[in-house]
Amino acid sequence: MRISIRISIGFILLCCNFLFAQKESANWYFGEKAGLSFNTEPPTVMTNGQLVTNEGCATISDKNGNLLFYTDGVSVWNRRHQKMPNGTGLLGHSSSTESAIIIPKPGASNSYYVFTIDKPSYYLTEDEPIDGINYSEIDMTLDGGYGDIVAGEKSIHLVTYDASSPIQKEYKSSEKITAVSHSNGTSIWVITFFMNKFYAFEVDGNGVNTSPVISTVNEAVGPLIDKNKINISAIGYLKVSPNGKKIAIAHSSTRLGNERSSAKKSGKLLIYDFNNSTGKVTNEKLILNNEYPYGLEFSPNSKLLYATSGIYNKNDGLDKSYIYQYDLGSSNISGTKKIINESDNVPGALQLAINGKIYRAGYKVSADGTHLSVINKPNEIGNASIYSHNSVFLEGKFATLGLPPFIQSIFKYTFDFKNLCYGDTTEFEITTEDPYDTAEWDFGDGSTSNDASPTHQYAMPGNYTVTLYLSTAGRNYDPLIKQITISEPPQVINGTYELSQCDSFDNNPNDGQTTYNLSNANADITLNTTDFINVNYYHSITEAENDSLNLDYINPIYRNTQPNELLYAKVFGIVPECYNIVPIELTTSTSSNLSTYTQQACDLDDTGTAIFDLSEVRANIISNLNLPGITEVSFYKNQQDASIGTNGIADFYESSTASLYYRVEHNNECYGGGIVEISTKAFPVIQDQEIDICASEFPIEISSGLNTPLSTLYNYQWNTNQETNTITVYQPGLYELRVTDPTLDCEKTIQVKVNQIEPPYINNIKIDDRNIEVILSAPIDGYEFSVDNQFDTFQASNQFEGLEPGNHTLFVRDINNCTTISQEFSIIGFPHFFTPNNDGANDTWNIYGLDDTNFLQTIHIYIYDRYGKLINSFNPLNSNGWNGKYHGQLMPPDDYWYYLKLPNAKEYKGHFSLKI
Repeated sequence: MRISIRISIGFILLCCNFLFAQKESANWYFGEKAGLSFNTEPPTVMTNGQLVTNEGCATISDKNGNLLFYTDGVSVWNRRHQKMPNGTGLLGHSSSTESAIIIPKPGASNSYYVFTIDKPSYYLTEDEPIDGINYSEIDMTLDGGYGDIVAGEKSIHLVTYDASSPIQKEYKSSEKITAVSHSNGTSIWVITFFMNKFYAFEVDGNGVNTSPVISTVNEAVGPLIDKNKINISAIGYLKVSPNGKKIAIAHSSTRLGNERSSAKKSGKLLIYDFNNSTGKVTNEKLILNNEYPYGLEFSPNSKLLYATSGIYNKNDGLDKSYIYQYDLGSSNISGTKKIINESDNVPGALQLAINGKIYRAGYKVSADGTHLSVINKPNEIGNASIYSHNSVFLEGKFATLGLPPFIQSIFKYTFDFKNLCYGDTTEFEITTEDPYDTAEWDFGDGSTSNDASPTHQYAMPGNYTVTLYLSTAGRNYDPLIKQITISEPPQVINGTYELSQCDSFDNNPNDGQTTYNLSNANADITLNTTDFINVNYYHSITEAENDSLNLDYINPIYRNTQPNELLYAKVFGIVPECYNIVPIELTTSTSSNLSTYTQQACDLDDTGTAIFDLSEVRANIISNLNLPGITEVSFYKNQQDASIGTNGIADFYESSTASLYYRVEHNNECYGGGIVEISTKAFPVIQDQEIDICASEFPIEISSGLNTPLSTLYNYQWNTNQETNTITVYQPGLYELRVTDPTLDCEKTIQVKVNQIEPPYINNIKIDDRNIEVILSAPIDGYEFSVDNQFDTFQASNQFEGLEPGNHTLFVRDINNCTTISQEFSIIGFPHFFTPNNDGANDTWNIYGLDDTNFLQTIHIYIYDRYGKLINSFNPLNSNGWNGKYHGQLMPPDDYWYYLKLPNAKEYKGHFSLKI
């Protein structure tokens, strides 16, 4: 039986029949099959997930932290990591910022709602309509207890737009959705945004109320549609604070880009008040402008806001990204902005976890997201929040941009703690703003307390599960459980560590003073640990102990002020308060000026640069020195870096001709250094070739393209197994040649493609009045055309206009003049008018250009008036044509129609005018 004592009275909770357990957010699946379980501290990496998503995802567990299901907004996987039988074809999208969020149905222990958001654009899916926001119900009693979507309760549409506006009805939504509990303790608000309106849907024991509370705000941001039909204003997160009082929104872009103003330089971050009783959003405040904000998260105590934001160049390339922190208690929130981190990671999602830490997704541009980053103490201001960059390795799986969102309220029943070093007295503090009148602590080692702010001293280092029980008016909140680690200081060496440096790289050699890279001592003094550590250096023990924020330490690139100067290294791990101090004596040694080495490499791309393999130089240096013990050689761009052993370069180093510097350490002490002269050797410019020849021209000779004096300096290897610069080939094909410089063992490979020109083949001659178009069996590129004169000028165009009626011959040849073919055709002339006035000119209408030798059968042309009445018919080969009369009477001036069908089934239709 748990016993509690009353601490304070003054708040009454009227009804509370549905409370959230934090363990519902214990399991995360995100990115490319990445996962974390917060049932342990630190969280356990999971690699069994099946979800692959660019951004949006959602996961839900039961109150004990057991996985139930997860989704990318399109498919739903159960706890066996199999798709639910009816769990496919949902209307979310993997490129939607927040494609899904999962809401437990209030008052029902086995029912959940999955809200999905489709992509709000046509990019890559031109023919698919935009489906906007929809929800589906999942019953965990279906499919043998593994859960399934309820039949008839799948993808129910929610209207989050003005249905009378065609563009709003087409694009329907942004990519933003969040959720928080109602002030009544039972319902849940599901909130989204589009154009200039927030839509808050209340979910209660009766289900989803499809009539939202709508709040119109000043900031109108879309849809803004670019040339790819992308709604650029849709991107970015929406988050509500755990206490339900603030709501923040990131609009990554709010205008279309052009050459001078990139769309990715137009984003905005805004903060609003949220009333979790009414669902209303008010009091708009712009706190960031003209960047690319994306991820958002509130601190567990709801007092701070964090945001990721990118700085992009005019070509929409990422220059850098930031994590910002804002103090929401200030009257000037934007003025409290603090930079928590600057990096070259893309701005990804931020998500609060049940361990009270905020996790950040993202990756370097053109690289994989192998890690997550962590804000360890998000309730603290500035650097005290302790940001750890790329510190959670995902064991071969990959983070992308998104992390799973949850009902933010599950993070609000929280507590904080400090003094986690073994031997310290650990202090605990309740940070929730919710009403409570009793509290009980279980410290995880058998000890308990009923104090509001207890202290406790652990007997041993280790991981402990701390549980806080809160209650008010006799009703219990679900317990808050956190795992804490009581740490020992990192293990370090005993005694004073001697950091030796060569005293020969400055103007006063052998005076006992030189420049050191203090970081070179880190590995040795921490016994080469692989654990996470920090090492700061100070002039005295007092300075080290007084620097509680670890900000006022010596720059590790340090020049000693006197021979054998003594410094102090402060070594700590994840818990900064838990540290050891090691004395460091700075000593000097006389170095040896070592030989100069040379290396040459091929300039394969004719850029003036080459790739040098410095491992070969290292092997030569070590062999020539022949020192006993361990000898290490490292390389640097300049003498200063070599002297202190910093900014070393990789063994495979790309450079133009230059002087490099090397540093030799013998038995972990500086021994000396010297110069490596590297130079590039030009490799001849050879390129792929393509040769078009006639069949009659085989055999032909092909080669690398090098002239005779130069070609003798290189080795050759064809894919025909021939080893000469020039070879003879007898048929078309792809010939590959590897050219090698025997002195440097570098090579280039080219391809010589030999094409045999195929003769043309005429598929059709399309005749339109006096114009023709030639249709070949192959693309017309590479062929030329002429009409009636095989030896006249040929043209590249396959079209001829204004040909005279009569018989013609078409000639087609390839541009290399290998083969010429021909085909005869006829142009039939149909006069556009005639004047039957007996003046001797155009008195009758007849066609011309018809070759009677081709048509021995009787043919007729038919004349109709505008009403389709047959006026006349005649054989154009043996008649003068129509004289304009019908039954002996001259027809009135008007348009008349003709129809002619030749024995080859070709038909001609048109009209002409009778004029007087």
